[in-house]
Amino acid sequence: MSNVTTVHHLLKMFESFDVPGFLGYLTDDAVYRFGNYPAATGKEAIAATIKASHMDQITGIAFEIKSTHEQGDAVVVELAVNYNMVGGKVITLPCLDIFRFDGDKVKAMLVFMDASPLFAG
Repeated sequence: MSNVTTVHHLLKMFESFDVPGFLGYLTDDAVYRFGNYPAATGKEAIAATIKASHMDQITGIAFEIKSTHEQGDAVVVELAVNYNMVGGKVITLPCLDIFRFDGDKVKAMLVFMDASPLFAG
């Protein structure tokens, strides 16, 4: 499986809230950083960070991939993220993700997004 294909699988897992499945694609010492939150290192810390970041405020998420670029061990994905919020509102945010690989596993996922609209009352 190519790294780009792996990224597509990972994004589908996020859409279905399959955090355990997502964690299976990571190295044990993987790093995950979402927006301006502190980076989390290791699967347990990453699972906690994903939960704390915004998952309790949304009922659904969908990714619109605009482009992907692969160079060396990195896949860069430009996308729009559609968040279905508790209460029915949909918020669409631009995003750029960088996935760095170690073999067939993700060793870093860096999410560049201003997530503040998710928390604005």
